[in-house]
Amino acid sequence: MPSYPDYINYFGLKDAPFRLSPDPNFFFPARSHLAAKEVLKFAIERGEGFMVLVGPAGTGKTLTLRLILEGLHPDKLPVVVVSPAVNPPGLLRLILDEMGHPYDGGSDDLALLLKHFQSAVLDLASKGKDLLIVVDEAQNLPVDTLEQLRLLSNIEIDRRKLLQILLIGQPELDSILYDPRLGQLVQRIVVREELRPFTREEMGDYIGFRLAKAGRADIRLDSGALSRLYAASQGVPRLINKIMDRALLMASSHGRLTIGPKDINAACETMPIPRAIRPSSSWGSGKKVVFLTSGVFLLIFIAWAAFLFFGGLRP
Repeated sequence: MPSYPDYINYFGLKDAPFRLSPDPNFFFPARSHLAAKEVLKFAIERGEGFMVLVGPAGTGKTLTLRLILEGLHPDKLPVVVVSPAVNPPGLLRLILDEMGHPYDGGSDDLALLLKHFQSAVLDLASKGKDLLIVVDEAQNLPVDTLEQLRLLSNIEIDRRKLLQILLIGQPELDSILYDPRLGQLVQRIVVREELRPFTREEMGDYIGFRLAKAGRADIRLDSGALSRLYAASQGVPRLINKIMDRALLMASSHGRLTIGPKDINAACETMPIPRAIRPSSSWGSGKKVVFLTSGVFLLIFIAWAAFLFFGGLRP
């Protein structure tokens, strides 16, 4: 039996609504997420060559990919390579391993690896299947490895491309792709989709959606709590999940059925939240800073005025 936080029983939930692991049943169709899923799925089915999906950390790239792969046609063989900070031979070995065609040669001779890879792709094509290479965390790829991916995409028979490539990464992937050395690769990108953090309105709908999925659509956050949550998470789904999971625990520990600003602040104080976006737990402390700063400027102004006045009295 899985171990759930105490608030599951307190609120009468069927499941933990804000778990961090990607769950297709909890996919929320925000505008950018739904568009990315549908466009990329369509592009893969059409046999497009190079595709790119970018988004800040925690915006749901892994879940979106999982949904795309779940609905693939049987004639597509997806091969997912994660965190590939490797050279071209290393990437080829990873891909071949995932294809079920490991290269047993002792050396990393690129020519031999390419020959083995081409043979594996042609064998796949003879069975009526095309290869889909998905490179996750692609911003970690060296430029020469990205260029090698472009060269792999040249494999074809009877003018039919035998493999497709989907690069998934954080926004810095864009700047890497526009390296002058990757000009030919960029020309081959036919689809680029971007996941964005939720707007405040989307965040409210997302929370309601997840709570409803877990069996309690009636649990509410007051407007102050929503404002604090948006300030702390900036609309990033992973951060929303982390804070809301802890806020529900905080509310249950105090016997509350509504999530308020105190619960959001308490949640943020018990977990690492980027300092730049951590909500202030006490407005009064901020007010003291304002008054202190104002007082310093006032003293400086009085001293300056006195200097001018008494200086002007001198003969």
